[in-house]
Amino acid sequence: MLDLLILADMGLKTPRRKPKKTKTLIVDGNVLMKRSYNGAKNVYYKDKHIGGIFAFYSTLRKIIIEHKIDKVVITWDGERGGTLRLDYYPEYKGNRPRFFDKEYELQKLRVKQYAEDLSIRQYEHSDVESDDLMAFYCLNKKKMEEVMIYTNDRDLCQMINEEVTIFLADKKMEVGIGNYQWFFEHHYKNAGLVKIIEGCKSDFIKGVDGVTENTLLKYFPQIKEREVTLDEIIDSSKKIQEERKTPLKVITNIIEGKTRGTHKGPLYEINRKIINLNEPLLTEEATECVKNLIKLPLDPNGREQKNVLKMMIEDGVIYSLPGGENGYLNFMEPFVKLIKKEKLNFKKRKK
Repeated sequence: MLDLLILADMGLKTPRRKPKKTKTLIVDGNVLMKRSYNGAKNVYYKDKHIGGIFAFYSTLRKIIIEHKIDKVVITWDGERGGTLRLDYYPEYKGNRPRFFDKEYELQKLRVKQYAEDLSIRQYEHSDVESDDLMAFYCLNKKKMEEVMIYTNDRDLCQMINEEVTIFLADKKMEVGIGNYQWFFEHHYKNAGLVKIIEGCKSDFIKGVDGVTENTLLKYFPQIKEREVTLDEIIDSSKKIQEERKTPLKVITNIIEGKTRGTHKGPLYEINRKIINLNEPLLTEEATECVKNLIKLPLDPNGREQKNVLKMMIEDGVIYSLPGGENGYLNFMEPFVKLIKKEKLNFKKRKK
């Protein structure tokens, strides 16, 4: 205090504290829901499985506390999610079996109901994938906002920068610029490029025939050190062939963008369209709704914490909490803090 008075007497300005950035958690709802439902198979109440609900909010609570989260957004895959990619690539995710689990869907619906009364922002559009919603949010976030994405999808590593990190659910660790190469051999800015060339088996996206990430690392070691473009890879491939007496087939495939079997349209052009999350695929409606998630305060009217207690009693979740009924207040503490912050933001915007 004395030092500040001395500065004032000297006519110098008192140094101001830097404004605190909002730490936002964006949750890939389907990923957390599936992990919760399948991981808590033994959590029941009166012969009714409630593991999905219980584990979803137990995990969310833990992340909010450990990472000091100020704002939570949940995005969900739409019922026809992937439709916008099928226009470019009809085989997209064609290898994934369709299934319907009534109990899973009921618990997912309940998780969404809890979120509303917990002042957790969430959004789902029938034709849009959760990845695109999360990517658009990151690309348009507020200036004073840091984002952490909870997911298992490595595609979203394309969003990593100084203010965006990924919490990989299977690794249980936050991944950013500083530790990216603990998990991946390529430079973080090449996450999309590698997939555009290599393809993706899980999404049934074809890549260049014979090319894996190890192939790229072998012939183009620069992808470990810095951002590299597709044109640079192709130009380097041409030089490799010029310097060899016998051309390498795999390098020729890279130059020509040749895949195994047939492919609708130019490989690189199509793959860039369906893989590059820096240009997410959204409808106009979804675009406006995500903008609202970013910019607008959450209206607290109709959202009641007592509704959460009522649902937890009805579902039996409250009886699975550490300490039983007496553990409710402790369990709810981080969520109550979120509710208060959202209410405060709403009041500030109304003034």
